[in-house]
Amino acid sequence: MEAPAEAPPPARPASAKPPRVDGTYVGGTLGPGVSFARVNDFPTPNPFVGGGGTLRVGEVIYPWMSIGVEISGNLAYRNADPRQRLLQGAFLVDFGFYPAAKKQLPLSLRAGFGAGGGAVRERGRQDRSGFGGAVFTAAVRYEFFPGAAKRRPKRGGGLSIGPELGWIGFLPAAKGRPMSNTVYLGVFIGFYFGS
Repeated sequence: MEAPAEAPPPARPASAKPPRVDGTYVGGTLGPGVSFARVNDFPTPNPFVGGGGTLRVGEVIYPWMSIGVEISGNLAYRNADPRQRLLQGAFLVDFGFYPAAKKQLPLSLRAGFGAGGGAVRERGRQDRSGFGGAVFTAAVRYEFFPGAAKRRPKRGGGLSIGPELGWIGFLPAAKGRPMSNTVYLGVFIGFYFGS
């Protein structure tokens, strides 16, 4: 007796649009930011202004949730005298939550955690002072999929681009310890491969 063949998954109705936030994704964010840092060896009374970026790889595991990894870096300067430079980086686990997934609205609330560190250098001094340890992130992102409906009419995913507003915090280990907080506004460019 032959085993019954598996039934194919039900076909998507012809009028239904395939999901754009779908499958494995890769992307990055670039943009300016403002950092507020505190270190042990010298004062940092003014904010640091500069830019940074992130690189993300992950998977949309549910229509309302994605998970991935992120590498983040930032370079910023304090232009007041004495001039100072801030360099920081982190490796994080990144979660995305899509509150309007049923409407296929590509708005995501993002959160992440990991580890990283950074250092501040001051002009005229050889030493530097730094911070490191736990890192947390939070962001909100909206994505547009230009041309995806035409190039991928029956497949999910596609090329995306959109604004991202976020925060990266290198939190102090105890009261008064070194730390850094960065607020950024960047542009995310990514590609979802679809499922």
